[in-house]
Amino acid sequence: MKVTNVRVSDELIADVDKLAKLHGLNRSEIIRQALTVYLHLVENIGSILRPAAFQVKPSQILYQRRGDVVILKVPTGHAIVVGSTSSGAVGSKKRDKVKVQSRVLGKFLARVALMDVIATGAFPLLASVTLGVEKEPTGREIVEGIKHEVAVLGLDANQVIMDNTEDNFGTEQTGVGLTAVGFANEADLRLGKTKRGDLVVAVGKPKVGYEVIQGEIKGEIADLKLVSELCQKKFIHDIVPVGTSGIAHEARMMAYSVGCQLKLTEETNLDLEKTAGPATVVLLTVDEVKLEELKVLLGKLPVTLVGEIL
Repeated sequence: MKVTNVRVSDELIADVDKLAKLHGLNRSEIIRQALTVYLHLVENIGSILRPAAFQVKPSQILYQRRGDVVILKVPTGHAIVVGSTSSGAVGSKKRDKVKVQSRVLGKFLARVALMDVIATGAFPLLASVTLGVEKEPTGREIVEGIKHEVAVLGLDANQVIMDNTEDNFGTEQTGVGLTAVGFANEADLRLGKTKRGDLVVAVGKPKVGYEVIQGEIKGEIADLKLVSELCQKKFIHDIVPVGTSGIAHEARMMAYSVGCQLKLTEETNLDLEKTAGPATVVLLTVDEVKLEELKVLLGKLPVTLVGEIL
């Protein structure tokens, strides 16, 4: 038998001595039995020393899709949320079809992916941007626009943003993709909260191309700050940013995702089939009695009744 010296606190020694006195054993016997029981638990349960998060197997991860967003649910009760977007022929280069400043392009790219992630109830942790342009000046200017949107959420751009540029070859047209990664407790996810009888409401007007800039100036489009604030309201059920698929398509998907049908309103001043470009519209589902409260909350932003969940 070997003798081992172990340093423990006075409080722990007091507890050991208390048990020794209670059961008529000496201090060494209490410690020996405690170690024996503990080692037996570790050998047979295997989760005492290692956190459960590190024992998750790929086969245990559940995948869920919502538009351009993927939700990876792990058995620890957490979820990783990934949203992505891309853009081509939009920017400041010679052969771009839509001419905008590179900073503006970066801002709206980040807005789309981050809106998709936070609308699920997740908290963004990373924005990875892959740039088919040179670092100077175009890549740097696009990243500056991304930093603007990251700051809206109070995140540190130096920690959150990863970027990679094309510096081997000259480019004459802008191409860029952005992926946002978020983290959430599964219980906090805002997915499938829509209920039968809910109203589907569009916030903002669908804009694309050059319309987007004017829409932002006029206060006619949704933005990242708005979605972040809406996520804090319990009376709002599901929140879905609308992009190229259009309002009607996304509204139907909201209904189908909870096993219901959608009844579109017969008259509306919005083009429900038009692309909403870089998520210029956000769809919400709310109880009918909360519609007026929602309008007051949104102030001057355009609010349009799209349909009802049946």
